[in-house]
Amino acid sequence: MGLQIVPLLNLLKSDSTEEEIKSLLFSFECNSVLSGASDVEHFLHNKAVQFEKMDLARTYLVFANYQSKPYVAGYFSISNKPLVIPKKQFKTFSTSLKKSLMGLGHKTEQNNYEIKGYLIGQLGKSYSDISIKAKQASGKDILALAYDKLREVYAIAGGRILFVECEDHKKLKDFYNQNGFRELEDYDSPNNLCLFVKMLKDI
Repeated sequence: MGLQIVPLLNLLKSDSTEEEIKSLLFSFECNSVLSGASDVEHFLHNKAVQFEKMDLARTYLVFANYQSKPYVAGYFSISNKPLVIPKKQFKTFSTSLKKSLMGLGHKTEQNNYEIKGYLIGQLGKSYSDISIKAKQASGKDILALAYDKLREVYAIAGGRILFVECEDHKKLKDFYNQNGFRELEDYDSPNNLCLFVKMLKDI
């Protein structure tokens, strides 16, 4: 398939001008029909560079080629972020789920439960004209590339879980369910989003 990952940080450290980088990022277009897609597009267009400079997240562009021309086929962003679950919600989980989540977790001073892990903050494939014609990358392909990066981090620094948040949209929820994530149905996200988790050892 020939997909290639290029860290946004590398572009920012290269000789590329800010205008050239912005032009590249704005070549990514998401599916406006799908709920939540605008957030994926907005992040890459308007927040990714700032998050990179502030070390809040690392964004990786996925490139492919069509008729010998490279283009952005998708991207994903990862951040080192613990999952914090309020005590009253944690109590509703099954014993087996509590045990799997809390293998490396601990209670905070507020009696919440904090689980060390990583957040896939954004993940999306491009629906630009060239991407649609090329059909080089699926959402599953991009997730697999994200897993490659997370395995490297897991081997170096450990951690317990990988988690993602998404809108309550059947297509999105089916995607994560089909890729081995488990929805924490009793978790009330501060952003009113659905929460899916996966053990890092299983990626």
